[in-house]
Amino acid sequence: MNPISDQALRITLDHETTSIVRQLQADNQRLRNELATADANLGNRYLRSVLNLIDKHRDMGYGALDVIDERLVLHDEGGADGEMLEQLYQIPLEEKLAIIPVLCGLGYFVREFKPTLHGCPFAVDWSTTEERLRRDYYDFFTRGGILHRPTE
Repeated sequence: MNPISDQALRITLDHETTSIVRQLQADNQRLRNELATADANLGNRYLRSVLNLIDKHRDMGYGALDVIDERLVLHDEGGADGEMLEQLYQIPLEEKLAIIPVLCGLGYFVREFKPTLHGCPFAVDWSTTEERLRRDYYDFFTRGGILHRPTE
């Protein structure tokens, strides 16, 4: 090889390597952020309670559930019912709604009520299609309800 083409090859390879390293660093940071979010969500008692309730309803053969605070208390894995219900009522609506992206990431449709119903900010569906949801819950959507789609 002549020295000019050898140098050009090195510059090209260095550029490609630098680009690959940058991409890997960006991917690594994104994965670290996702892991931190997942860890935070695992510690979220409200999310755990909703997931427990979904599992129990799925096991009973249901395809959807309205997430109502009282139901979460009845199906929670521990704690005093009255105390937990009071804690659920004290959780700000924004925190309850913050789990919607996590639920969508797990493959669920989530129907967010607008205006929010007391004690039932959203419903979760797992055995239907968007087309059927839009048909079956036509009134829900005409009243301003929002459908969050699975992201999986």
